[in-house]
Amino acid sequence: MKFGRVLATLILILAVSFSSLCSAAALKYGDRGDEVKEIQEYLIAQCLLNEPADGVYGMTTVNAIKDFQSAIGLEADGVCGNMTYRILRAAAYDEIDVTTFKLGDWVPDYELEISGEETDTFKSSGATIGSVLSAVSTVKEVAKYAGVGDVIKLGMQGDGVIDLQNKLIEHGFYDGEVDGICDADTVNALKDFQRSRGLAADGVCGRRTYSAFDGDEYYDESNSYTNGFPNYSRVVRVEATAYSSAQSDLSSYTATGTLCRYGVIATDPSFIPLGTKVYIPGYGYAVAEDTGGAIYGNKIDIAFDTVGECYEFGRQWVDVYILED
Repeated sequence: MKFGRVLATLILILAVSFSSLCSAAALKYGDRGDEVKEIQEYLIAQCLLNEPADGVYGMTTVNAIKDFQSAIGLEADGVCGNMTYRILRAAAYDEIDVTTFKLGDWVPDYELEISGEETDTFKSSGATIGSVLSAVSTVKEVAKYAGVGDVIKLGMQGDGVIDLQNKLIEHGFYDGEVDGICDADTVNALKDFQRSRGLAADGVCGRRTYSAFDGDEYYDESNSYTNGFPNYSRVVRVEATAYSSAQSDLSSYTATGTLCRYGVIATDPSFIPLGTKVYIPGYGYAVAEDTGGAIYGNKIDIAFDTVGECYEFGRQWVDVYILED
């Protein structure tokens, strides 16, 4: 009887802990622990966080959560509440496609009752507390796999990495082993290739890098890093985010009345006046035609055609070349 009570207590503790883990209720700046580490691993899987999951909810995690929330149409407050958690976890497990997801679409419910009884979602699948906990513990390994055409970064493995390494060999940038492991040598070769094509050398193989491999990237010998950019009057370093009219809460038109499209940026007019033509390495030519409530000083928002492209771009520092008229 005593053993039975101890076992029941342990199961109850597991259920309560897992319920808290799954709901990830209002995780926010300054929080620490396994729950934070879990969502960081999901963010890493979505290429929104470019640092190790350390279980500390710092500003990098806040910004990554904001980027995710913005991409899916949630209020970008940087707080990981239940809805943000559910969608983020579903995206990490490929249960939803974030590039086409819209608020109101079905999202799996991961919450368990405090008593330890499964919700209907888990009952229908026959999952148990143990099997679900096991699934959560293996998400890091799942997130590391890269198929052909997937976004690839340091530490990932799979057929996609083999394809990437072969592409780098074909273009003369990699002479290492084709082992399907994206190690430091592969990343360094990828950065060299990106620099040669005028791309941001971030060591992450995404849509634009794949396009460059296929010869489709906006690239001109006269505009490469080694031979100079188009005529420009000055260069400014800015913090850039991405947006798209495909996001459910955004208009199809800019502040100046033009169509929101690829090639438009939102700026603080006191910093980069509206109508200014610019060149952004890794993006191309653009015109300042939009503004935004969160865009001030040296911050810009770069327009893309799809939410997926926004998701891939994330948040990063870029050089903006102010072009001469």
